[in-house]
Amino acid sequence: MSNLILLISLIWTSPPIQVENSTKMDSMVMLDTLISKGEKYLYAEWDSAFFYLTKADSLARLLEEDNKVGKVANLFGTLYYVEGDYVESIRYYSIASEIFNKTQDESGLNYALNGRGLIYLSQNQLERAIDIFNRCIEISKKLGDTYGIGKNYFNRSIGEADLGQFDKAHRSIDLALEYLKDHQDRVIYTMTLNRAGKIYFDEGKLEDSEKYYKEVLNYPGQLSNWASAFAYTGLAEIEFTKGNPKAALEYGEIAKAYIDKTRAYWDKGRLSKLLMAAYEQIGQYGLALEYSKQYKSYSDSLYNENKNAEISYLQLLLANADNQNLLNEKELAENSAQFNKKFTIILAIVLVGMIIGFILYGRVIRQKEKINQVLLEKQREIQIQNEKLEAINEEKNRLFSILSHDLKAPINSVKQLLELEENGLLDEDEQKTVRKLLIKQVSDTDEMLRKLLRWSHAQLDGIITNRTATNLTEIIKEQVDQLDYQTVSKNITIDFSSIFENALVLVDPQQFRIILQNCLQNSIKFSNSNSQIKLWNSVQEEGGFINLHIKDYGIGISEEKMKEISSQVVRVKSTEGTQKEKGTGLGLLLVRQFMEKNQGHIHIQSKPNEGTEIILSFERINATQEPIES
Repeated sequence: MSNLILLISLIWTSPPIQVENSTKMDSMVMLDTLISKGEKYLYAEWDSAFFYLTKADSLARLLEEDNKVGKVANLFGTLYYVEGDYVESIRYYSIASEIFNKTQDESGLNYALNGRGLIYLSQNQLERAIDIFNRCIEISKKLGDTYGIGKNYFNRSIGEADLGQFDKAHRSIDLALEYLKDHQDRVIYTMTLNRAGKIYFDEGKLEDSEKYYKEVLNYPGQLSNWASAFAYTGLAEIEFTKGNPKAALEYGEIAKAYIDKTRAYWDKGRLSKLLMAAYEQIGQYGLALEYSKQYKSYSDSLYNENKNAEISYLQLLLANADNQNLLNEKELAENSAQFNKKFTIILAIVLVGMIIGFILYGRVIRQKEKINQVLLEKQREIQIQNEKLEAINEEKNRLFSILSHDLKAPINSVKQLLELEENGLLDEDEQKTVRKLLIKQVSDTDEMLRKLLRWSHAQLDGIITNRTATNLTEIIKEQVDQLDYQTVSKNITIDFSSIFENALVLVDPQQFRIILQNCLQNSIKFSNSNSQIKLWNSVQEEGGFINLHIKDYGIGISEEKMKEISSQVVRVKSTEGTQKEKGTGLGLLLVRQFMEKNQGHIHIQSKPNEGTEIILSFERINATQEPIES
């Protein structure tokens, strides 16, 4: 906390960086100091590292030092990788690669390539990651960079251990320690000792594992929060494996004090899983359930981020392909220029025969114009085809987003029910109730999947909105019924007794299901336990619309978030629910798009801690205004 206050004070008290106020040399010294501090806090304090790297990036760009900008981008890539934000990580590694390709800096390229290998590890593409680390090792050896060699042997050991190749992993970690013996003052050295302990633990050699973890904790230099958290978590895992859950909890609580200072989701998930198992073994099921929820929350977060990272990686490949096309076009232009130069020389040689030369030149020009015309027509055809392909690809991606987003909640519900029963946290009566909920949830999910698949199959050539006379009442009953588990788990009631009996509107029925399902899931997500969600209709005489109101009494939306929602037409960053539920940010985007396709309107009213009201307006068709019983 004191470090954060210091950083804030530095931001407010330090004047803007101006090259004019110091010499070039002084500015370069300042830049190197900022980069050094950012690297120092990389695995210790995320906010401090971000602060110094942001300052360094501004100064490097001001000084027009491309290699320094690239180095800062590489460090940002590592910073976001440690946090688990693989999308931002690969974005910064891509920026660094582009810069170092231009400046021909092999060391910087090697670092960015190493980052790409780390992304492969996060995507569980272990063999591809190992191949990249082998390439990095060769480049580092060529450069005589012992630190880079040790770091890449360390990274290679992770992939080999995850593949179960423990002999190879031990060899790699031993080589890493050998090359890093002259760099023991850097964070990577204690990271390597921790990794050696983890490999021995995964292999079942507890004494060897404990030796390395204790060597980390006895490290004579300054130990990072991440290294302390990893080592204490490792000792807790060893004690739990030995059958000493109380000792495991003691180590786990120490690890928690360190890990709370970091933003490493993977390490937080590892620790919460251990604490869940230890508390369950000593009979403290309340705490076990709490850490079970935390573990699921961290796991879900990493899962979503990994999926986003895969999408980002594919986009990176497309960008590289575009760059290659630009290079090809440049080569064609250069060839064309050479051709024109040779053609001009030939014309100069045949100036003696002016008449014949002009005739020949005219013919060549006409032929060239024909060729250019043909090329232009081909280019237009290719452009039209590309536009069609991009449109189809966009619609396909949207369909996949709908399917994955609508299936995520019911599948998570089934998973949670199974985990509760598997962990023995339910008595016999609760097990019967859970089984009924489980059967109902599976049946509802199966029916929803059938409808989604039938609808998606019909949309393969592009999403088509078929507005028909639709009774909102029937679909509202159906969707509320499918949310039984989510409402029961938070003890939330959905009151739709004030809905018109025959609320007929012009809307695509399946698209309305998606709209309603996302709105209700958001209301449940941000409602407090033991609360209520209300649905009712109103008539909007001007324009002939029926309004569907969805009102919850949860945590509401801040003024800043409301501005973000109202100003953006792209995906809004997801916010955690009242029980740390995670999302993808796709829900609101889908609702906006489908409301627009159905010529409807959406309006959101919210105040913090007072709840949120969503108003959906649809074109009316002779609606009878008689409320139904929920």
